Amino acid sequence: MDGFVRHQMEGVSVDIQIVPAQPSGYAARFRVSGEPGDEADWPIVHVAEGPFATAQQAEEAAKSAALVHILEQGGSPRH
Repeated sequence: MDGFVRHQMEGVSVDIQIVPAQPSGYAARFRVSGEPGDEADWPIVHVAEGPFATAQQAEEAAKSAALVHILEQGGSPRH
C-alpha cells in the first residue's frame, strides 16, 4: 500500500500511514487485517489523536491504538 508501513502485532497485519495535521504536526491512521494481502478485510481505519510533533510520535500512537483495538477484538485470528 502506498504510504503505509506494515507491522505484525499479535499475529495480525497492521498498516500505518502518517498524515500531516493542520496547522502543523502529524497524525496517523491504521488498518487492521487478519491475513497479509487480504485487503478486502481492511474496513477498520482509525486516526490516532494528534497532532504530534514528529512523525515517529504519530506512528507510535497509531501502533498503540492498533494494539488496543486488536486486543479488544480477542487478539490473533483463529483459522
